[in-house]
Amino acid sequence: MFEELFGNCPQSKVLDFFFSAPVDEYTKQQIAVGSGISRVTLDKFISKFIENEIILYQNSRYILNTKSEFIRKLHIAQEEFIKFHFNKQLEEGIEESEDVSDEELQEFLDTIPDELDFDGLEREIGFKEKILVNKREYENLKDYFLSFSNKEMGPADFSATDNKKWYMMEMME
Repeated sequence: MFEELFGNCPQSKVLDFFFSAPVDEYTKQQIAVGSGISRVTLDKFISKFIENEIILYQNSRYILNTKSEFIRKLHIAQEEFIKFHFNKQLEEGIEESEDVSDEELQEFLDTIPDELDFDGLEREIGFKEKILVNKREYENLKDYFLSFSNKEMGPADFSATDNKKWYMMEMME
């Protein structure tokens, strides 16, 4: 989004990179490689990103500052940009990639059981999924979900089982 709006400048590439994985922590080299810019170019402006609280520097790594009001506004702008392009595509019409006859469609639909609850199945899978993360990743994920949540969430909405080095994290329904 940022490259499309603000051009192919290094700062846009870095913002795109951080927004693609907002809770991960990176070294300068990882940021440069992931953004497709040189380390020298990154060194020219990374201190401005820190100064303006766009990213944070902690434990010799850099992370997107999801608590920053500026980053929150960019996140909202990104969502609006996606909605705009989605609606634009709907207005222009979407080309069908493959014509399917009514018989073929009916044959496919007949293979799906009538009593299958897709919404319930999706919720069940989503809420039973367990993810192994380390303590730092757990805290970053929790902060990220709490900062961008549409509903009021608290720490009680997260479950973590400490298994020495790793946390078993799951969203609670």
